[in-house]
Amino acid sequence: MPRSIILFLAFGLSAAWGLFFPAPVEAVYEELPSGYYFSLVDENNNTIVQTGSQVYVGDEYIKADNGKYQVVEVSGHTARCVYIGQEQMPEVNFDNSRQAWVIDSKEIPVVAAKPTIAIYHTHSDESYVPTDGKESQEGNGGIYDVGNALAQRLQQLGYTVDYNKNNHNPHDVNAYNRSRRTAASLLKNGSQVLIDVHRDAVPPNQYQTTVNGEEATKIKLVVGKSNPNMKTNLEFAKQLKAVMDKTKPGLSNGIFMGKGDYNQDLNPRAMLIEVGSHTNSKDDATKGVTAFADVLSAAIGGGSADSTGGTPAAKPLQQNSPSAWTTILILITVAAAAGAGFYLLNKNNAGR
Repeated sequence: MPRSIILFLAFGLSAAWGLFFPAPVEAVYEELPSGYYFSLVDENNNTIVQTGSQVYVGDEYIKADNGKYQVVEVSGHTARCVYIGQEQMPEVNFDNSRQAWVIDSKEIPVVAAKPTIAIYHTHSDESYVPTDGKESQEGNGGIYDVGNALAQRLQQLGYTVDYNKNNHNPHDVNAYNRSRRTAASLLKNGSQVLIDVHRDAVPPNQYQTTVNGEEATKIKLVVGKSNPNMKTNLEFAKQLKAVMDKTKPGLSNGIFMGKGDYNQDLNPRAMLIEVGSHTNSKDDATKGVTAFADVLSAAIGGGSADSTGGTPAAKPLQQNSPSAWTTILILITVAAAAGAGFYLLNKNNAGR
């Protein structure tokens, strides 16, 4: 076969492979230096929310009152937003007769085989200044105490919890690449829900709250926009927020939808939570995350996805799966056909 045909065939196969199997999206979750943070403001320059993470044009935020905003301009540490409208949230009720939560008319059993919940920390150093004395403790941050509080409450509620305490330092843009291995191993071990526990880096008033008459910190849910599960992840976040609003008024600090994937492409029920800020007390953060455990329990229920009328969590495509090999064969056939066509076309042109 002429060299030009070989090159064309190789190019065609490479392009087709890139089309069907794009490279994984880089997890974008850059954070500002200590003492700096972004303020998201509306058209009247009123502050909507503040975050210690990098903000990009196109990011979105659903406030505690369910008003939805989109970032249209970033200037310095100010992100200007436009109001999109009220986000439609799931309807949450408790059916006393069946002792079950009902979310959008779908019953969530409260007594059944419960899914395994995994907890881990991408940022292992995050701490709380009022309690820990500093905002960062290399490999042993106060965030582990918050993770422990979440795990203990879930265990009290009857869940099997796989709490992974791997150290993913340093706290840099590649931390998510390191924690991805941890998240993947947790799923391989049978976990069906992934919770990546963080804390924010903003003034304390952004998270300080009262839940059931006790001081606590709010919980912000973070969803990555750059992953194939984004729609499902967002629906999961909306369910969590709807249950928060119904059962733990004051606990929610909204839903932030940012650039990146935060490893949520691994599982539709993967969630990143911000539990207070480094300026809040760790004791208040543990109270907030304990309340969140009750919310998570109500939202996921005790039954499998099939028993609640939903669908099982999607699994990543395995390299040796039949569907993967079928797609590869199709790509090879298409590329070969293209090469043959190119050869015949050149042959005909050469004969003229």
